[in-house]
Amino acid sequence: MHKFSTASPKSLGLTVRPAKRVPTPSASSAYYSTLAGGSVTRGATHSGRRFRRLRDENLCIIRARQVMKRAFTQIIVAAFALVFLSTCGERETLLSIAAGPSGGSWHPIGGVVGNVINKYVPGIRVNVESTEGGVQNVRLLGTDQADIGLSIAATALNGYQGDLPYKQSFPNIRTLIATFQLGYLQMVVLENSDLRSVADIKGQRVVLGPPGHGAIPRQREVYQEMGISFEDFTPIYLPFRDSLQSLGDRRVDASVLYMAPPAPSLLEFAVTNKFRMLPVSEEHRKKVIEKYPYYLSETIARDVYGLSEDVPTLATSSVILVREEISEELVYQITKAILEHVDEVQAIHPSMQAFNPEMAVLGPVVPFHKGAERYFKEVGLLD
Repeated sequence: MHKFSTASPKSLGLTVRPAKRVPTPSASSAYYSTLAGGSVTRGATHSGRRFRRLRDENLCIIRARQVMKRAFTQIIVAAFALVFLSTCGERETLLSIAAGPSGGSWHPIGGVVGNVINKYVPGIRVNVESTEGGVQNVRLLGTDQADIGLSIAATALNGYQGDLPYKQSFPNIRTLIATFQLGYLQMVVLENSDLRSVADIKGQRVVLGPPGHGAIPRQREVYQEMGISFEDFTPIYLPFRDSLQSLGDRRVDASVLYMAPPAPSLLEFAVTNKFRMLPVSEEHRKKVIEKYPYYLSETIARDVYGLSEDVPTLATSSVILVREEISEELVYQITKAILEHVDEVQAIHPSMQAFNPEMAVLGPVVPFHKGAERYFKEVGLLD
């Protein structure tokens, strides 16, 4: 009888591998049924349909998202187009006003003129620029670097004709407002100064104003009629506030503010300093006016600065200029806005309280712009 060995395959050195499991069809998968070569069962068919339905639903969702994305993009593009078109239709015209240095009266006056234009002339936006003063303002207009500018009338005439201090003429400048205020020669000294009149400045250190200010050629004319040239004293050029600070520190002997009183910087100076203002004698006023008819004999009242007495001096008219190239219709609208809202212009500075429509046509030294002239004739200010 044979005896069977009970040794395990592993002990005999044999490797035992597990039998492969043959996949069998299931009701949850059509794959197995197909693999076995049989027909798809009812459960498998249901599962396949469900798969196809989910696939189709996902495709629909993807397509819907793509359509929405395209539609959203088109809406954004359309919105930007509408904004662009509306902006193009309402595009503003930009203008610049060359006003004057800070610390003087022209800077706030230029500001209020700009505000009136912005407020009452549709489609216009005005920027107000701080400048050195009337001489530079004429040059800026003449070289198309500004559109409107404030200047002394005599300085405007110099620029229009090409006389000193200019090396060329600027025939494109025109008058917008012939006279909006008077600029006064105000020579300031400390209360204990030995100087008693403007004619006493020989050998002194005198600040004439900012470089390029319209008052500098005017002072040259005045001093010449007194027998004084710029070589007879030390001329210094500083902004108004710096000028007065130098006077208070006793680094200069006199400071000139050629502008309409009261000068804002001088009112500030008066808070901490006692000062006097030098007069121009009657003899010298007559000589200046006889040679230069655009000067006026004027008086600064004592209560303007709290002085002990009135101060006789000389003055010239100040003018608002505009470039000839600005359209007639636009200048007409600007002139109309200024003269129909005189109260807003008067409120900005004490020197403007006397401004009225009649002054706008008083003594023009440069031809009127056609737009301004049209308005003046329309309201009866010009024939």
